[in-house]
This record gives sequence, C-alpha cells and structure tokens, in this order.
Amino acid sequence: MRILLVGVILIATVALGVAAYMGAFHRVAITEQDRGPYTLVYREISASEMSKVGEITTALDSLLEGAGIVRRKPLDVFFPEGREEVGFAVESATADQLAILKDKAKVTEIPAQRFMVAEFPWRNRASYLVGYIKVDPALAKYRSAHLYKKVEALALHDGRAIVYMQPVVASQP
Repeated sequence: MRILLVGVILIATVALGVAAYMGAFHRVAITEQDRGPYTLVYREISASEMSKVGEITTALDSLLEGAGIVRRKPLDVFFPEGREEVGFAVESATADQLAILKDKAKVTEIPAQRFMVAEFPWRNRASYLVGYIKVDPALAKYRSAHLYKKVEALALHDGRAIVYMQPVVASQP
C-alpha cells in the first residue's frame, strides 16, 4: 500500500511539473497594442483539416527558403467560421520573391492595426494547444468586458513565445 501511495505522489508531482513547464499555470495578461503590418504567405485549410498544419508549415518553409526569403515567422490566422490560414509572416521579401510563390501559395497583407495581445511561452509544439486553452478564454473575457466583436485571431510564433493577437473591433449596438 505504501509503494502505491509513493507511486501516486510521484506521478502527481511529475504531472504538475510538466504542466508548470508547459505554462498551464502561466497568468495570461491581455494588452492592447498597435501591431503590423504583416505580409502573410499562406495556404488555407478548413477546421476538419487541422492535422495538415505541420505538413503545410513544412512545405511552406521549404518554399520560402527556396525563394530566398529568410526572414520569416510562423503565423496562423483563425477565423470564427472555422477556416484557417496557415503560413508565415515574411519580412523584407521583394516583389520578385513573392511572385515566385504565386502558384504555390497565397499572399496577403494584414494591415497595421490595434490588437488585443497575449503572449504565451513556447516550449514545444504542444504549446499551441496549451496556449489556446489558456489564451482563448482570456481573450473572450476581455472582448466581452470591452464590448469588442469576435473576429479572426492570429498566432505568431516569435522565438520564445507565441503571440496571440485579435483585432480590436467595436461591436455594433
């Protein structure tokens, strides 16, 4: 019986340690900031195709590398109706470099604007899931308190953090 108790305590301790490392106890702070513009090179998927995100990201990364676009960060845009734009925010890409991509990816500009912003620590790919579980309710609460409309949300992988952003759009009375 004593061995079982020690085992349960050990498993619980390890689980809490992993949860803490992954940011499960991370306090989510929402701020409003002016961000952008972003040039997004992407492919569109539906909510039912989420399992393809890794494959699409890898393919786009290779495509951008081949076009000589080295300054890039993963950026995904999630729309309320369920579709997603999976891609990269690219910096300093020339018109010629972007033209090379026209048959293999879409390119759009996300204008500079006011965003609700929350940062979440990046540990590994599971950070996207843990971050979503923590950040989405915080954004919803902030949005509701400030009477903002639910619009698309962006997730920018910025090195050691995932930056979650949602444009500030006032709800219509």
